[in-house]
Amino acid sequence: MQSLFLPWLAALPVFMVFNRIRGGGMSSLTDRLPGRALYYVSAILGALTAAILDPVLGLVFGLGFLIWGAPGWGLWFDLHRHDDFQIDDRRRNSLFVKAMSFVSFGSDHLALFLRLGLFVLPTLGAWCVLSGSSQWLLAAAVPFAALGVGAYELRFRTSFGNTLSELIIGGLWWALVLAMAITGSQSFPLPIFEPAGLF
Repeated sequence: MQSLFLPWLAALPVFMVFNRIRGGGMSSLTDRLPGRALYYVSAILGALTAAILDPVLGLVFGLGFLIWGAPGWGLWFDLHRHDDFQIDDRRRNSLFVKAMSFVSFGSDHLALFLRLGLFVLPTLGAWCVLSGSSQWLLAAAVPFAALGVGAYELRFRTSFGNTLSELIIGGLWWALVLAMAITGSQSFPLPIFEPAGLF
């Protein structure tokens, strides 16, 4: 498993940087491509996962990342810092934004927590079904979402802004995929995954 862990560790900065690209970090390049940066990032990170860990896991993650990133981020990522400037924002009229704002009782922190956590569940659920992993893996959505909200809180407590937040969330995805691989190895014959241990 050591031989697998080291390449996956090397993939961590790739996940971090490419999640930043998904969020508009290289718009001068991605704006020239058709569609959203999310499409290309999902394919690249899914292929990287397939090459290092497992092809099925790579497919599940690639599609799951696409689903996770597809809906809008609403107006919650500012965590109430810019409410005065968002009164006339057109995104307020979106059915998705209205629904999420309603179920979160108007709290940006809760809305962002739900946005991050609920949309990671399809990835976790699909992997549980395909790999036979314990359904307890679904609970990983909770720390993923909580740490994600914390990452956006850091945006306003440091000078790094959105870059830091999206780098951290890319790292959270990397850790989540590793957890999926470890739980899946207990019952799913991953071609290059040694179930004996991580080290």
